[in-house]
Amino acid sequence: MHFSIDKRPTLSRTEAKQVYNQFATTSHAGGKDATSGYGGPAIRALLSMASLKSSPHSSSPPKAVLDYGCGQGKLAELVLQDESLNVKQWVCIDQSPNMVHKAKERLHKFGNVVEVHLLESGEPLDAVSSDQLQIVQPQSMDLFISTYCLDVMSETDMHSTLTLAERTLKPSSDSKVILAGIT
Repeated sequence: MHFSIDKRPTLSRTEAKQVYNQFATTSHAGGKDATSGYGGPAIRALLSMASLKSSPHSSSPPKAVLDYGCGQGKLAELVLQDESLNVKQWVCIDQSPNMVHKAKERLHKFGNVVEVHLLESGEPLDAVSSDQLQIVQPQSMDLFISTYCLDVMSETDMHSTLTLAERTLKPSSDSKVILAGIT
């Protein structure tokens, strides 16, 4: 564990990969982070802010979602089960091979709507700018979601993640960045 300039304990990319690989195989408390007492209220608030449903008071709902640090794909599953939301593309990215495997298992039932990608380098910007691998096209997403990731990242990776959001979101007033965390 490392401490950043702001004195937060953070994980290196290697440590984060080890921790989340372990979570994927042993599961964390309750194993229902998107619906449990721990994560449920935050996730419900996050989904409300994301305006995934059409209403007279909201802009058009997002059709393309980038889920950075998707873990086992529980948030994607929770959202995509509601067919009325009309999400056309949900791109999941994680640096843990075990989490990506679990997400693929969980989300295969949604077919071509979902893509699950391993970001081996752990460098957030590789998802949009790497010559070898470009997971998501610039300015192609309506919504960028990241849950419980920034809390443990170094400041450098936090900035890279927010830059990734900026680069992948469509240049529209309807585009949103939604973050949920412990802190």
